[in-house]
Amino acid sequence: MIDNYIVFHEELSMNAQPALKTQFYDGWVLRFSNGYTKRANSVNPIYTSLLPFEAKVAVCEDIYTRQGLPTVFKLTDAAPAELENYLDTQDYEILTPTYLFENDMLPSGSVNGNVTVFYRINPIWRDHCLRLNGLIDTEKATAAAMMANIQTDVICAQIEADEKVIACGLCIIEREYAGLYDIAVDPEYRQKGCGTELCRALLSEAVRLGAKSSYLQVVADNTSAIALYKKLGYQQCYKYWYRVKDRKRTQ
Repeated sequence: MIDNYIVFHEELSMNAQPALKTQFYDGWVLRFSNGYTKRANSVNPIYTSLLPFEAKVAVCEDIYTRQGLPTVFKLTDAAPAELENYLDTQDYEILTPTYLFENDMLPSGSVNGNVTVFYRINPIWRDHCLRLNGLIDTEKATAAAMMANIQTDVICAQIEADEKVIACGLCIIEREYAGLYDIAVDPEYRQKGCGTELCRALLSEAVRLGAKSSYLQVVADNTSAIALYKKLGYQQCYKYWYRVKDRKRTQ
């Protein structure tokens, strides 16, 4: 059975971080982005599927192999048990359990003077964001191309200190939902409230653009980020994880 709530949020997140290439296959969304992030290079089985799982998994493995990529499945709490069981038999291990959090209590008011806000992804902000998120040179071109493909409203924010950009964040707005992405703070300036300032500034501006709710995704073992988001009023709604072929067991 399709969980419409999960499908809705999965669509939002796919649009917020669009893959460079997408293929649809019997209710599954196959995404390809030069191997940059599992999210943008995975099979997303979120719609009704009619064909047998066994045959579809084999087809996906062939497609991703021809792209020079590992076959990765992104599964949610609504994933069919039969698919999970089959992937178990094929040596797909579980990686990166992640929570989706949602918050209907958005801040309002003016942006703190420490935060600079932009309403488009400009190259200077983008380069700072990629740097603060720790991307290596081979990943930056793909990440920049994915940002350029975003088709909905965006808000970018940054904080400067000591004559340099020390924190960046991105907000994607679609269907009255504001998604927080790429919140990053220079290690030397963490635990000083920069992340909270960024999030509040982004969400305050999102309200001005019509947002009525917010969501974000956080890896399950990132306890400091989870504590921050709960402080801001976010609550866990569902979980997703990745299934990746365990090559050590199959070679």
